Amino acid sequence: MPGDSGQPIFIVGTPRSGTTLTAKILGRHSRLFMPGETHFLDDVYSRAAQLGDPGDGTVRLEIARRLHSIYDRFYEQEDQQRISRLFPRVKDLEEALDGCTSYGMILDRFMALQMQAEGKSRWGNNAPRDLFSVSEIREFFPDVKLVVCVRDIRAFLYSYKGKWKISSGAGDEQVIRLRKLYHPVVTSYLWKSSMQQLPLLEDLVPAADRIIVRYEDLVSNPEDTVNRICAMIGEEYEPDMLSVEGHNSSTATEARGIFASSVDRWKTELSQEEIAISQKIAGGLLHRLDYDEVPVHAGRVKLLGLWMSTPFALWRALKANKETRGPLLPYLFRRVGTLLGLNR
Repeated sequence: MPGDSGQPIFIVGTPRSGTTLTAKILGRHSRLFMPGETHFLDDVYSRAAQLGDPGDGTVRLEIARRLHSIYDRFYEQEDQQRISRLFPRVKDLEEALDGCTSYGMILDRFMALQMQAEGKSRWGNNAPRDLFSVSEIREFFPDVKLVVCVRDIRAFLYSYKGKWKISSGAGDEQVIRLRKLYHPVVTSYLWKSSMQQLPLLEDLVPAADRIIVRYEDLVSNPEDTVNRICAMIGEEYEPDMLSVEGHNSSTATEARGIFASSVDRWKTELSQEEIAISQKIAGGLLHRLDYDEVPVHAGRVKLLGLWMSTPFALWRALKANKETRGPLLPYLFRRVGTLLGLNR
């Protein structure tokens, strides 16, 4: 029966923190199915109030309609091809979800059907934003295993700034959208809001069911790091897991494997103002995650200009993400509420 697939694995964190690389590594395991980002919580469950009870056939059909195109709307074309192959019509997917009476059951069935088609026996999901939905994940799957990816805020800024470079294949519209998302203040607060979720996560998820993986450790010492992940999720380490085809870097030119060349590139590529802003916003979180501050010599006029442009940059980013963020108010509450300490 689809859905009886063991403890699911959720990979969460900030964007550009190694979530995709971690998912690729785990996906090479003989038992694990790890598709591209499945934004079920942001795209479907965030609309639960307007969609209604999934036990109702009409509601389930609408949920199936969203799921039928979910990978396409989040630029995961290989996964979309799988859905189109397995379920040529929306009605086919709705029928496959028959008997699901909750959103958790629907997500489990949707993933398990794909998992079984790929000949795997346990599924996982890589969606960085799900870091803001750990309570919902735990409600759906009390025995979930959580892999939390973190990265130095300054390296995060540098990678986020160049994210558009790896998305040219997705079309001009996607490239334009990604270029609108970066601003040193807005992007630094994105990192901070994610990292401020860690205490809540520690309260919600038992220590045996979670692991924090630093990007720097993953790329510098992948075998040891992946062994630790496997021990936490309860799977045997397989050497072939490290034979990933590519590394989702926005700056590196390497085509295959795991490499650490981008770890310290921020030191020469970010401006002094960008470094100063990121360190100011990160505050004590840098030290909590074992990252050190560096001395900076930022220009006051440039700093003032960046801070003054923040409201416009935030509005521009929200508009650019309109199609992928779900309803605006819940989206803002999850992120801004965390910064204000309201989501504890």
